[in-house]
Amino acid sequence: MILHRSTKSGYLAAIIGSLIGAIALIFLGAYLGGLYAKYFMPNASLDGLLPPIFGSFIGWWVGEVLGCWLALHWLGYRKAKKTAIHLAMITPCGIITWLVFSIQVSTRIENYYPDFQRYLMPLSVSFTTIILAWLARFNTKPLSPRQNN
Repeated sequence: MILHRSTKSGYLAAIIGSLIGAIALIFLGAYLGGLYAKYFMPNASLDGLLPPIFGSFIGWWVGEVLGCWLALHWLGYRKAKKTAIHLAMITPCGIITWLVFSIQVSTRIENYYPDFQRYLMPLSVSFTTIILAWLARFNTKPLSPRQNN
């Protein structure tokens, strides 16, 4: 039995899958990290912040890659695995870049617009996820049948 493979580019599927996966697992990772800190680090002061932060970063990474792969695979796009592997390699660099960028922007904007911090993190995480998914799909984009010849 031959499965139908889509010849479309798959940018939108990669972006939406990455965004849904990242958002879902960021919150799950932060929640599980918070539970870990609550039960296994009851007397921690500032150290109690590390497990939720680490959990949200791992959730972002795994969720983005898994969501991208599932969306591309279920919709029958070619090179779904290669795109997910490439996304898994570039996501840590993207998260570190996001972290540096968000710290610098939030410290400069916080004095002028104190409520903007509430909107900056979700928007910047979403924008970073979209850029990383687009970049991964662009770098592994399958050639159309006309370009193969």
